[in-house]
Amino acid sequence: MNIVVAGAGAGKTTSMAEVVLQRLKEINKEKIVYVVTYTNAARDRIREKVIEKNGSIPKQLYIETYHSFLIQEFIFPFHHLLYETQYLKASLIKLSDVPRYRNLKIKELKENQEIHVDKVTEVAKWIINGKTTDRKQVKVKRTRILSMVLNYLDSIFIDEAQDMDIHLKTIVNTFYMNELTLFLVGDPKQDLRGRSVFNVLIAEHPDKVQYKEENHRCPHAHVELANSFISSEQCQMAQKDIVGELGFVFEKDLIIDDYIQNQNFDYVYIFKKNTRYITNSKDLQAEESNLLYELKCIIKKSSIKEDKIDLAVFKAKEWCLRSLSSRSNSYIISKIEAAFKLKLSRRDMAKLGEALKLNRDKTQATGIKVNSIDSIKGLEGNRCLFILTTDIAPYLLEKNTPDNKMKNYLYVALTRAKEELSFLITREVEEKYSREFLILKLNELKISYIGQSDF
Repeated sequence: MNIVVAGAGAGKTTSMAEVVLQRLKEINKEKIVYVVTYTNAARDRIREKVIEKNGSIPKQLYIETYHSFLIQEFIFPFHHLLYETQYLKASLIKLSDVPRYRNLKIKELKENQEIHVDKVTEVAKWIINGKTTDRKQVKVKRTRILSMVLNYLDSIFIDEAQDMDIHLKTIVNTFYMNELTLFLVGDPKQDLRGRSVFNVLIAEHPDKVQYKEENHRCPHAHVELANSFISSEQCQMAQKDIVGELGFVFEKDLIIDDYIQNQNFDYVYIFKKNTRYITNSKDLQAEESNLLYELKCIIKKSSIKEDKIDLAVFKAKEWCLRSLSSRSNSYIISKIEAAFKLKLSRRDMAKLGEALKLNRDKTQATGIKVNSIDSIKGLEGNRCLFILTTDIAPYLLEKNTPDNKMKNYLYVALTRAKEELSFLITREVEEKYSREFLILKLNELKISYIGQSDF
């Protein structure tokens, strides 16, 4: 196992592409190599870099998300051999925050042979590592399955390893114990989910860890600022010859729409949306997927012929979305009942009502559209604006010092800009700490106050 700890701008994608292509030159032609990463965006960046270096993606190379890898190689082909249920589809629908409703939805999906993405690593762990209740026959089958997969799998390169959960860590350890070649690349400082699993792996295998200190993205001033919030062994060295610019403005001094538009920032980002700033959803289709799912469950109970159900569901969804702005949930639900000649149960009405509410909340959101810090992780721009809110301000102002996911959010926010990084101090932050204190503290951090005359 090789573990590379590489911070922002370290050239992780380029380095991984080079190492992967070199590995492919050395392996048996009947073996395959997997590169897996957490997000679709990261997957696409790696694919682009491999194509840039090689001209195409080699036949023996598969580049997928963690979930796609586990679904394709383990869950779809083998789950039913061990635990009866055969999964045929994966679902991305939004799950309820209420455990009872969340578990009910997962159970419903399973009955329809669908696995929710949130369950993928756990279910894959059962296939690869087993359950405590497994009988001998299941254990024998599992050994055969793992042996078969490892027979054609040469190695796995794991990108964004800081995003692994505990289930994937267990799987990785099993692969390691079975002598599969593993390359893990990640940055604990960019663990935005607070899982700390990558940190545990680093602690468990200190002799396998290599630290990359280069930062090819950020200027010296930005790297110096970011270094002041991280541990010494993970501090970086700027590789660019420019100092860079760090400045801040107060929201109270600005007409925000005009300021953001006139400054032509590459990225404007915030920790989370509020009444004045809205962010794009992680998955813009998640709410509509929920509505589609609930409508399909309902319409399948009607007399509509099976080959017409999907079209009926699509049309019903479109009508529901058009009606959200002017009609209540009860009106929409009654029309659905009438259209399909159904009498919905209280449970069906509650589920459909929740899906309608999710979509109504999305369509009624107002404010200045900006990015979330989650969405810009891995991205970079020449000029960036970081909107400082009361959630994350205590960490920048060193009021809160523990290493946790909020400090990781701060690190990500500080390391996106290639030339200029500006801070927008929100009204709430100014009211909480006072303008005088903020100017003094930010100047200590070498972040300059930009007076109105400067913009």
